[in-house]
Amino acid sequence: MSTHVVQQPDQAQVFAALRAFILEVLPAGTTVVQARQNRTPPPRGMLALITPLSCQPISTGSTRYGAQSCTLLRQQQFATQISLFGTGAADAAQTLLTLWRDVWSTTFFANLAAQQQDMPRLSPLYADNAECLPYINAQQQYEPHWQLTLHSQLTFSITLPAATATAATVHSVAADRL
Repeated sequence: MSTHVVQQPDQAQVFAALRAFILEVLPAGTTVVQARQNRTPPPRGMLALITPLSCQPISTGSTRYGAQSCTLLRQQQFATQISLFGTGAADAAQTLLTLWRDVWSTTFFANLAAQQQDMPRLSPLYADNAECLPYINAQQQYEPHWQLTLHSQLTFSITLPAATATAATVHSVAADRL
């Protein structure tokens, strides 16, 4: 029996799906990276940073049994902060906000999951309003900085090996002899 545990989706898959969405809707040349990376200089042009904020369960889990495995499923609400820097950041924030709240984004993620097996089926729920925040760069100059939080629903699963029987012996016992 294998002791391999598989968790889906993992953080890299969620990031890849969100990054694909942002690259699809923002202007060409926008750099989209995962936040909280050390020693990474900011690129020229518009920058979008993706920061995972929270993952909250929104339902009771369920279990599915297979021939050799057991899969535990749980619906989660996943919050992601998007920080936009550079010229056009305000317009980019409004574009993300508008599209996230529209059926277009739901269709985008459904198509992405259908086209690429490793992409999670992410379902947009809602987005918090965009805010303009102060940002001073290394040259002590103010730069445009807008931020919003995107909320989505994901089905997380953990697949474990299940103990199975390869043979069974059945004995019949008369009910009046117990």
